[in-house]
Amino acid sequence: MNKLRPNRMGWALILLLCLTLSVSGCFRRAPQKAEADKEADVVVLGGGGAGLAAATAAAEKGASVILIEKAAFLGGNTVLAGGAFNAVNPELQGKEELKQALRDELEEILEAAEGEFGDFKGTLATLKEQIQEYFASGETKLFDSVELHMIHTYLGGKRTDLAGNEIASDFALTKTLCTNAPKAKKWLEEHGVEFSDKIDTVLGALWPRTNSVIGMGNAYIKALSEAARAKDVEIMLETRGKELIMEEGKVVGVKAEDAAGKEITIRAKKGLVMATGGFGANPEMRAKYNTYWEDLPLEMPTTNSPHISGDGIVMGEKVGANLVGMGFIQLMPSSHPETGSLFSGVWGSAETQLFVNKDGRRFVNEYAERDVLSKAALQQEDALFFIIVDQQIVGDRDIEVMLERKDIFQADTLEELAEMIAVPPENLVAEVEKYNGYVDNQHDPDFGKENFGNRIEEPPFVATPRSPAVHHTMGGLQIDTEARVLAKDGKPIPGLYAAGEVTGGIHAGNRLGGNAQADIFVFGRTAGENAAEGK
Repeated sequence: MNKLRPNRMGWALILLLCLTLSVSGCFRRAPQKAEADKEADVVVLGGGGAGLAAATAAAEKGASVILIEKAAFLGGNTVLAGGAFNAVNPELQGKEELKQALRDELEEILEAAEGEFGDFKGTLATLKEQIQEYFASGETKLFDSVELHMIHTYLGGKRTDLAGNEIASDFALTKTLCTNAPKAKKWLEEHGVEFSDKIDTVLGALWPRTNSVIGMGNAYIKALSEAARAKDVEIMLETRGKELIMEEGKVVGVKAEDAAGKEITIRAKKGLVMATGGFGANPEMRAKYNTYWEDLPLEMPTTNSPHISGDGIVMGEKVGANLVGMGFIQLMPSSHPETGSLFSGVWGSAETQLFVNKDGRRFVNEYAERDVLSKAALQQEDALFFIIVDQQIVGDRDIEVMLERKDIFQADTLEELAEMIAVPPENLVAEVEKYNGYVDNQHDPDFGKENFGNRIEEPPFVATPRSPAVHHTMGGLQIDTEARVLAKDGKPIPGLYAAGEVTGGIHAGNRLGGNAQADIFVFGRTAGENAAEGK
């Protein structure tokens, strides 16, 4: 029996073997769950429109919800937005006549080759049938459909970067967006958001389907924050997400930091929604990923909140999320030349706008996509241009503060206005006269503008200096139609959802004006509901 007992050398070998097995993991203890300071069914990162929509929707499904926001206030980029919301709206669009320029665009769609529309070729075929039926009916009211919204989103987003790489909108996400935008609008109205009773076209929207919210972007934040609190959503301000917690391949929470630098661990029993926005206010991250703009200076101003710095994209990538469209960044052409602000000027719907450069000459189709407008603006002297409007657009709005700050200029004649903005008077007068002729004829032989509003003829006249600024980052976490974040193998990462500008794939290389608000509420609501149900 003694021969079977290990000697001292044997014991040493056994201890060495145990140590080796322990290091290799054979005897490793099961991973311990992170100690939680707080816990809820659903945890939402980000208190902008997408995050509040997710939190509200999850709470309405009966889930307990914690929302964290690194700023000292709610709103994100949504509170800084004009609130334009693209959605097919037969009731309001049926009150508008189809202008000849728009009719011409529908005729052009009938001539488009379906084979050039990739995954959207079936959508184009359906749209052609709709247009033909519309023409055959003799109808004269404004035409629109989900399919036309989809085709505009596809055409607006299909782009090629500096290296020749092409990007286009994800078909399934685009269909989900355009189909559910009217439902999301109705959901918002049920929560107290009020919309204008008139359809227009926000800059870069390509069609009159923009529903304007009363109170701009803040109206969304006010309504949904009240709805979230009414459903007992716990909102933690000045709390920044730092790292997602993964256990056995599933996202189960987040390590965060409060204003004092204290680490807080928050566990999500059912799901975590990433809604932290893009990276428009992070110049270094913009420079790292940009593949679309030949020159994107670090000092270029942004329309974004300073808190929109790409945190969620970084956190998501660290747990294996796939990133798409990161090289494409949208500039807003009509921003304040120095601050990047959107709310320091006077203009109307896209069809009413006239852009002139420092020579007093028109240089672009003002109804075009935002990247087209921005590229044209950057080619002008000092990358500066002026939006020219008349009293029909100014209306009864109070512009005194903007006049005092010289954000805008006003004069009783075009000649006087030209002198104020250092533009050759004869050029500006001639350009406005020519443009008014295009309005009369609903035809633009110079730049092909597809839609026109009023003539510019009623004094006083106003000029707003504008220049491009960073506005929206197209790329981010890849999601599916259920707002689940996808890994590099195309499979959902359990427990992780995302919505809003932190995601990529919907808008491809260029977002249509007015599509962002539809996006954040369609997918924010979806993310919250699915997280609550643990789908």
